[in-house]
Amino acid sequence: MPQPARFLELRCPDCLWKELCGPEAMITWLRQVGKVRPGRQMELEILYEVFRASAQQFCCPRCGRQGLAASCAPAGHEWSQEGVCAKCGRPIGKERLQAVPGVTCCALCQRDEERGVQRSDRDFCPRCGAPLEVRAVFEGRRTRYVLKCSARPPCPL
Repeated sequence: MPQPARFLELRCPDCLWKELCGPEAMITWLRQVGKVRPGRQMELEILYEVFRASAQQFCCPRCGRQGLAASCAPAGHEWSQEGVCAKCGRPIGKERLQAVPGVTCCALCQRDEERGVQRSDRDFCPRCGAPLEVRAVFEGRRTRYVLKCSARPPCPL
């Protein structure tokens, strides 16, 4: 049986912004600073430690300050009693759990699954995992902007 996902609280010491992060949100934050490559699986305990160690590199979405604090989420809140989505790691609401007993994913992930939508990892190269960067391609009088691998030499996409 898989161990339940823990939530960590990420907060800004300046503007007091905070966010509860499950495993999927942690991976998103870590991808922004280049600590996780797409397609790689990480044990939960290692993920928590890497997330905590990298919090000083994260920028606050509200005030832009670099250097956030990560700590264990406070216990005893309503979300701690809820189920956790198997796909994104976010809490599943009580109403959904009561309406659909035994549900394993949140409404957003369920909707995406029914529509056949897959999450895209456009921030990182699908071949090598290096961050993608926007580059200008000049075609006569026209300029196009494309995503290219930032590795040297770049991977052909």
